[in-house]
Amino acid sequence: MAASKPPVTALVKAPSKAATKASAKTPVKAPVQAALEAPTTAAPVFEPVRTRRAFEAVCDQIRRQVADGSLQPGHRLPGERDLAEQFDISRSGVRDALRSLELAGIVVARTGVNGGFFIRSGGSDGIAQAVRDMVALGQVPTASVTEARIELTCVAIRLACQRATDAELDAIEADIDQHTALFRQGGGSRDLRSVGDFYRLLARATHNEVIVMLVDALSEIVRTLLARIDPKPREDIIAVRRQVLQHIRARNADRACDAMAAHLRIINDYLEAQRQEKAALMAPVPSKRSKPRLTGPAAA
Repeated sequence: MAASKPPVTALVKAPSKAATKASAKTPVKAPVQAALEAPTTAAPVFEPVRTRRAFEAVCDQIRRQVADGSLQPGHRLPGERDLAEQFDISRSGVRDALRSLELAGIVVARTGVNGGFFIRSGGSDGIAQAVRDMVALGQVPTASVTEARIELTCVAIRLACQRATDAELDAIEADIDQHTALFRQGGGSRDLRSVGDFYRLLARATHNEVIVMLVDALSEIVRTLLARIDPKPREDIIAVRRQVLQHIRARNADRACDAMAAHLRIINDYLEAQRQEKAALMAPVPSKRSKPRLTGPAAA
């Protein structure tokens, strides 16, 4: 028989002003069956919203409780009606807040009997989506993404030269070998997520979680841009990656950075050329209007 999952503490309605003045301030706990194991912590209590746009104040309170640890990854938020009562706002305001937090990568929605909104575990989805939207809207040029990616990747390379274990470098080499075999079999992999594993393994060798998230985010943005143009596999990425790995094993960060930066600039130039070509194809063709035929002195 499978072991039952531990109960998750539910949030309750915020206490009245009279109850706040009383000495008993501990929120009441009510056990519920959760969809996944979540930390059993004292349930945070939210305050009614009186000013600003309601959903923004709701977002701020939830963000603060995530920051101070009252809400932890995996913690299930109360239902829409309960939140509306605690915050003293409409349910539509609660929906707007949850939608905003989901887009920001703070919460994740799960469906089913035990579904709801849960505090998300660490990840780069929110960062990637925000920058990807700005690139799509033309607020951030591709060159800026490339510049940030080069600088961040070089930081990762320098830290990897200092901290990477032999096992981590062997994992990078195994990834390169896998893609070498794919090129030999069918001209290379078109699975852009798989191609991006090299950068994720490199970032993990830094032993810095923030760098892993940022590298993942920028790699995901470039992957999305490449997916739009369906690029042909480039076999030169294998040689570049082997060269970078060789320099990292030798703890020569400068040479590894130079090789990687040159490769990333080539990708940027390719993306920019494809963008210009696509823009040219979509540009309206000017109509050819026949010029009026002049007669008399004006034709001279």
